[in-house]
Amino acid sequence: MLSERKKKILCAVVDSYIDKAEPVSSKDIQQDYLTDCSSATIRNELSTLESMGYLVQPHVSAGRIPSEKAFRFYVNELLSESDLTSAEAELIEQYFARKIGSIEDVMTAVTRILSELTHYTSVVVKEDMSDTITAIKLLDLSNGKLLVVIVTDSRVLKDGMVDLPDDFDENMIAQAQRWLNKIFCGKHVSEFINFNYPFALVNDEFSQYNSLFKKIIDVLKKVSLLNGMDVEMYGENKIFEHDVVNAQKFLTQMEDKVQIAEILTDDGGADGSVTVKIGSAEHAPEGCAVVTTRVNLGDNVSSAIGVIGPVRMNYKKVLSVLDKISSILIDLVGNKGV
Repeated sequence: MLSERKKKILCAVVDSYIDKAEPVSSKDIQQDYLTDCSSATIRNELSTLESMGYLVQPHVSAGRIPSEKAFRFYVNELLSESDLTSAEAELIEQYFARKIGSIEDVMTAVTRILSELTHYTSVVVKEDMSDTITAIKLLDLSNGKLLVVIVTDSRVLKDGMVDLPDDFDENMIAQAQRWLNKIFCGKHVSEFINFNYPFALVNDEFSQYNSLFKKIIDVLKKVSLLNGMDVEMYGENKIFEHDVVNAQKFLTQMEDKVQIAEILTDDGGADGSVTVKIGSAEHAPEGCAVVTTRVNLGDNVSSAIGVIGPVRMNYKKVLSVLDKISSILIDLVGNKGV
């Protein structure tokens, strides 16, 4: 548990580091943030915060920089609301006052304005789960692997495989396929993805294979989710404004759009939810933070919108811009539909 003074000092270090990207000294804090506190007192508190894992001292003579633990505490406990300027709010409204005829137009508008205002890489992931399942196929690859495929009214979703038990023969595969088709054919993909595995629906003769059925369904869910995603990204080069040293690594990570989509949508999927992931320990790209929010774009169509940038991103600005954009999207979808 941090004292109020430690919280103020930690907040000052994080705010200063976000603003200047330089180690923060006790003198900086005393002059710019806590004028009523002596430098000696601040030095002692900085030392304690360092021993607690919140701060790092790059060099003996240098000031401190926040650790990922500090940024997490900052987001959870210390972050205050930041209002957009009237010019920023007006710019967002102007973007969406233009004619928007489709979900794709929405995605393009969101990525442009989000990156422009935050100066980070913006990402929008559309999850269209409106397809109707027409068939589920289980294909024995004869190497101990089973290929699981979903056929919908508009596409084929595949690339999912599970390991087969040695005693799971062709007859069992056929029966399993019939069972899956009986339950899921005619349902939307969204219903399938939100489906909880019903152990009671499996015949007694298959009870010993409950874990296999669970694996098959989990694989099918993942395949459905990834195939239903459309990813739009903008402003990857914004990283050069913040971290030239690690820019190449960042750009390489941004090339894997499937991984980026998974990161943005691994949040439970509730409309209006806001998620902040900091560093690789929280499944963000290494050295990065990811801030996302969820917005419903219509029946069985959801979107995750967010930004990816360095851990020292301006969380106040990002969250304020996301809040404004998501509120406009909610009104847009509710009043006009897209």
